[in-house]
Amino acid sequence: MSDSDFGRGRGASCPLHPDHLAQRTCTRCGNFMCDTCSEHGAQAHCPTCREREGLGRAFPLDRGNWSIGGLVEVCWDRFKREWVMLSVAAVIFFAASIMGSFISQMLSFIGGMAGSTTVIVLTTIVGTVASYVIQGMVGLGFTRMCLDVLQGQRADLGRMFSQLPKLVPYLLTMLLSFAVILPVVILCVGVALAVFVGMSGVSLAELDLDSTESFTRAVTNTSPQVFLATFAVGIGLYIFPGMWLIMPLVLVQPAIANEEAPGPVETLKRCFAAAKGQRLGMFGTMALGCVGLMVGIILCCLPVLPALGFFQLLLCGLYLSLSKGAEEVF
Repeated sequence: MSDSDFGRGRGASCPLHPDHLAQRTCTRCGNFMCDTCSEHGAQAHCPTCREREGLGRAFPLDRGNWSIGGLVEVCWDRFKREWVMLSVAAVIFFAASIMGSFISQMLSFIGGMAGSTTVIVLTTIVGTVASYVIQGMVGLGFTRMCLDVLQGQRADLGRMFSQLPKLVPYLLTMLLSFAVILPVVILCVGVALAVFVGMSGVSLAELDLDSTESFTRAVTNTSPQVFLATFAVGIGLYIFPGMWLIMPLVLVQPAIANEEAPGPVETLKRCFAAAKGQRLGMFGTMALGCVGLMVGIILCCLPVLPALGFFQLLLCGLYLSLSKGAEEVF
């Protein structure tokens, strides 16, 4: 007999809402709960237990009061409560990434054995898409789990595999994101190449990648100052206007995970609206999270798992903060 049936069978009332019929029981203390107390089944603990354990608290930040320090403080508070399950989720995410890469390599190997260029191309494309889908769906589930934690719920590993119905919107949104990134890449590479050719005096014919000897000779005879200037121009363009245009895309995954029926165009609009006027703070937050990840990697394998969990919380917290009231900005 389910908790819901038990509550109705006994005719029990909710202790906090006596006029409401109990629909289930708290998994911590066993008290009856109505739909209001359980937030229509979203909470397994009663309001009293949630208060004692620090659960059920709404995310306190919005685009009007957030700061990098405030976001770190909120995320750290939630992380301390759920760090074990978040670390386990990071293990699952890494395992999915390895599995996706393995499938991609196996399909490429099979295509290579066929000896046909067409088969090789097809198996490579299928393998790449399969790898991307596996990593993307598990990563989206990881994001959904982090959003739950920030919104006052327990970390539920089952949420790691809850995002499969969003596969098509996810892939379409990623394609649109790639369409946004591509002009930035073309601009950076094109201008950097023009600088290299102009400063070195090397013709485009000498940079022909099909001729290894010609390309090697052209590069070898070029001074280090030319390479430094080319690199500086490429990086400078990537930072601005590149980063200005690309920065909202870091919010895409949380935006998809947070919506029941995300649309590709609506998702990108929502992300650009959230990022409007906030790009510098977003950059600082992402840089801080990347530093934490690097420290976890330097300290060897195990620390990188909680570091990844905290980084994902920061990313989700950034979206929750900036998305509140973003419709008014857009």
